[in-house]
Amino acid sequence: MMSSNAITIFLLFLNISLFPAISALNQEGHSLLSWLSTFNSSSSYTFFSSWDPSHQNPCKWKYVKCSRNGFVTDITITSIKLPTGFPTQLLSFNHLVTLVLSHGNLTGEIPPSIGNLSSLITLDLSFNALSGKIPVEIGKLSQLQSLSLDSNLLHGEIPGEIGNCSALRQLELFDNQLSGKLPAEIGQLLALEIFRAGGNPGIHGEIPMQISNCKVLLYLGLADTGISGQIPSSIGQMKYLKTLSVYTANLTGNIPPEIGNCSALEDLFLYENQLSDNIPDELASLQNLKRLLLWQNNLTGSIPAALGNCSVLKIIDLSMNSLTGGVPVSLVTIVALEELLLSYNYISGEIPAFVGNFSALKQLELDNNKFSGEIPAAIGQLKELSLFYAWQNQLHGSIPSELANCEKLQALDLSHNILNGSVPHSLFHLNNLTQLLLLSNGLSGEIPSDIGNCIGLIRLRLGSNNFTGQIPPEIGFLHNLSFLELSDNHFIGEIPLEIGNCTQLEMVDLHGNRLQGIIPRTLEFLVNLNVLDLSMNSISGTIPENLGKLTSLKNW
Repeated sequence: MMSSNAITIFLLFLNISLFPAISALNQEGHSLLSWLSTFNSSSSYTFFSSWDPSHQNPCKWKYVKCSRNGFVTDITITSIKLPTGFPTQLLSFNHLVTLVLSHGNLTGEIPPSIGNLSSLITLDLSFNALSGKIPVEIGKLSQLQSLSLDSNLLHGEIPGEIGNCSALRQLELFDNQLSGKLPAEIGQLLALEIFRAGGNPGIHGEIPMQISNCKVLLYLGLADTGISGQIPSSIGQMKYLKTLSVYTANLTGNIPPEIGNCSALEDLFLYENQLSDNIPDELASLQNLKRLLLWQNNLTGSIPAALGNCSVLKIIDLSMNSLTGGVPVSLVTIVALEELLLSYNYISGEIPAFVGNFSALKQLELDNNKFSGEIPAAIGQLKELSLFYAWQNQLHGSIPSELANCEKLQALDLSHNILNGSVPHSLFHLNNLTQLLLLSNGLSGEIPSDIGNCIGLIRLRLGSNNFTGQIPPEIGFLHNLSFLELSDNHFIGEIPLEIGNCTQLEMVDLHGNRLQGIIPRTLEFLVNLNVLDLSMNSISGTIPENLGKLTSLKNW
């Protein structure tokens, strides 16, 4: 019989013989395996099959890189569900330069001891479910150049200690639940190029003027926050700023004319604020400006002619302000324009014919203004135009047939004007047209049978005009139609049976015409119908019983 000492020696020999490498794995490898063991029962565990405990170190493991001396320097794990908390097992990795654990559903808090990773240059914990506060100890990471904590559940204030991360170039804190004021210490980050803290409605107070010390800042993003007060005039010191994004906030006061000194600016996004006063002429200095979005503010005055100097502009959106005057002729130079959006202002004068020179224009929204005169035929030159809104103005004359040359046109709304004449037949050959809205004008003539070609049409609203003749049976080819409004016209004859083929219809409004005959039984096929209005006509007969099958019908 073997003695107890002999058994111990035998078991020790067996352990070394069968598992010689387990004891050889270094401490960093053991730490990584310790973290892995916290979710070894999840399906994500299979992604780490290369983490072999028989290796001497983790340097050949997937997601891990090492220095020449065999110390872990990089851990990068993205888009793998990690049903665990922050890996505290890694906090002793003194040579760790890069730690990326993003899109992983990490929970819990960021430990204060994160400040011990003194070699960190990149820390990316974005797109997780981390909660708690941003630990002030992050300020100890003096080598840190990139900090991405965005898209988590972090709350509390941005710690002022972050100003100690003097090498920081990228600071991304957006889409969390952060609150409080922006720390003035941000101004100490002289190397900062990107600062994004938008999507935190609890952040309030003014933009600290010290931010202008960040002279090399390229991107300032504070959208969807409670940021208030004026844009600091010192922003003009940011010569390299490409994007200023402070929309859906509470900014007040004017757009500082000093913004014209931000000569590199490409994107100016200040919409959904309470900015007032004129749009500054100094925008003329922004030769690189591509997107100007100032909609839904309290801006007054006219569209500055100086915008014509911003020759690479692609989007101008000044909608929902109180702008007056006309569209300045100087805009003719902006040949790269893709969107001109001026809705809901008090802009007057004629629609300038030079808009036909904007060969890249996709959207032209001029509705709810005081435009007068005729619709220029030159708009027909816009081969890329997909949307043209000019409703609620004082336009007169006829609809130019040249609009049919806009082959990509999807939505045309000229309602609530003083237009007359007939609708050009050629408009009904636009294969991409989904919305044709011509309500409340003085249009006349018949709806041509050509309408059957407009098979993509979803909304057809021609109410409150002087249309005559019969409703063409070809309307039955419009299988995608959801809104059909032909009310308050002079249509005669019967409601075509073919209307039953338009099975997507939700609203049929034919009231106030001279329609005769009976209600077609084919209406029973309109199972999505919510509204049916046939009143104020000369329809006879009984209401078909099968209309009772239309369970969605609310008004008829």
